Amino acid sequence: MPDEASRPPPALPPETAAAPPAAPVTAASEPGLPAARLETPKRSSRRPLVGAAKAIFGWPRGHWPAPTVTVLLATAVVVVGAVELLPRAISDVTLSVRARTEVLEIDLDPLRTYVWWLPGGSYSLLTAKAGAGCELRDRFDVVCPYADPTALTIKNGATVRFEVAPPEATGGALHFNAAIMPRARAAAPQASSGGLTPTVAAAAVKQPEPSAFEVRGAADEPLLETHDLVTFESGPVDLWRIPLILRRVQVGESLSESVSTDSLGPVRQPIMTEGDVRIYARGLGSQDRYEIQQERFDPADVVQIPADPADSGLLLGVLSLDRSDRRHAFDVTMHTALAEVFVRRLGAGHRNAGSMWSIVSQLPTWAALWVVWVSLIVVANYHAARLQQLQGEHHVESKPA
Repeated sequence: MPDEASRPPPALPPETAAAPPAAPVTAASEPGLPAARLETPKRSSRRPLVGAAKAIFGWPRGHWPAPTVTVLLATAVVVVGAVELLPRAISDVTLSVRARTEVLEIDLDPLRTYVWWLPGGSYSLLTAKAGAGCELRDRFDVVCPYADPTALTIKNGATVRFEVAPPEATGGALHFNAAIMPRARAAAPQASSGGLTPTVAAAAVKQPEPSAFEVRGAADEPLLETHDLVTFESGPVDLWRIPLILRRVQVGESLSESVSTDSLGPVRQPIMTEGDVRIYARGLGSQDRYEIQQERFDPADVVQIPADPADSGLLLGVLSLDRSDRRHAFDVTMHTALAEVFVRRLGAGHRNAGSMWSIVSQLPTWAALWVVWVSLIVVANYHAARLQQLQGEHHVESKPA
């Protein structure tokens, strides 16, 4: 018998020999698992980014006529920028300044005639005919003291500087000084290259009238008259006030500019002690006014209106001096349609003007517009997200099993 180890293996049946290898079982053959699991991790992580980009940079691809979030936000930025370009005149912007100051300088309107009642005191003039009670101390120094109040008339404009006298120099009583300076006279016109003589050229250019100052008594009797510098030193003051109609005002002085020596005491440095500016506007289509901005001044600030010397406008207000408040400072209040004020502080300056954004943002209609705008952004974001979800579900359903 042959050995069993040398025997050949038995032949397999034909069905078994022809059968192909069994395919591996995958998760796709399970009917309960969604087809989304077939995607690679890299593709599934990139899909939310693509959907977010479509929601941000594109219009929704459905039937909702709503812009995207990006379009609404960009439109809001454009609207805010356009608001700042609107002229302030459409809201009738005005400002009010109130301050307590030891020094004040104003420019009067040359087209107006001013009559100020001043308390008893003494006038000093450079050139004037000595009237009753006047003393000619020097060639350019005429002093005229008056115990009773006098009326000072100013014509053709002037620059006036008021300053409170230091209490240590007056024994604690309230006094003030005023310097009334005439306007600078324009230079004489020169002959042109066309052959005009100086006489004809001077006639062609109308020269402004020089400043004129006149002092009258309580009975309207003329006391003094001059076209040059006039200084006034008042006696003790209990209560004094005058109206102001100005072209320019400067409240306070920088410490470096106001240093002066005084024989009666130490160095005198008058400053503005306190104050603020408030800017008002009128609602569009309404007569109601509301405050849009406020700034408080620091001691020793210098406030100038108008901010640009080339601008022109009127300032209306009141200047008063009251002994009862015991502050030894002027109380000045001014109102103007000039919508900008210049503040110089510690050698640096800044302008303060109400922006159109601060004006419009306080209107009820503007608040309602922004509520509607934010609602549109929310709705657009919701529809974009919902549409992205529907498109994802449709893509899954349409994918072959």
